[in-house]
Amino acid sequence: MKKVLFIFFGVAVLLSGISSCKKVANAIFQGFEVSVPDIQIALPVVPIVSPFEIPIGQFAYKFNLDSVVRSKTAGVFGANDVSSIKVKQFNINITNADQQNNISNFQSLRVTLQSNTNNNPAEIFSAVFPDTYAATFTAPGNDTELLSYLKGSDIVYNMYAKNRRITTKPLSIIISVTIRTK
Repeated sequence: MKKVLFIFFGVAVLLSGISSCKKVANAIFQGFEVSVPDIQIALPVVPIVSPFEIPIGQFAYKFNLDSVVRSKTAGVFGANDVSSIKVKQFNINITNADQQNNISNFQSLRVTLQSNTNNNPAEIFSAVFPDTYAATFTAPGNDTELLSYLKGSDIVYNMYAKNRRITTKPLSIIISVTIRTK
């Protein structure tokens, strides 16, 4: 009987120690911000104003969450130590904007994310643009949890826009996304 109690007590101590180690790791790992690869769009001339939102591109890239976490923490932490990933900031830059062709040509933009670990589209950005000249637009991210998506290795962005005016030239657009991990 003493032997059974001793084994039970030893297992209980071991299990509580393991859960405590995870709690200590979570307390020490404060997370970080990282910029994901920029999305570069060569948007052709948009000769009509659609009454509907239209797809403007799908962009895929490879991602390794574990490598990113290890590189940002000098190898101390890995992907299993991350409990949350959300978009912190979203930046749009039209590098060849002019008075007739800029962000104000568009009424709205929406971006979704999918991956090989979660194929349900998550909306990571949505904005309605003011009808005034702008070559850049920066907005905070939303509260969508992306951890299950970024545990995958194949990440896909889908972008949709609704224009309010035609464009008269192709636009070079760079979209930058900063994510925050915890």
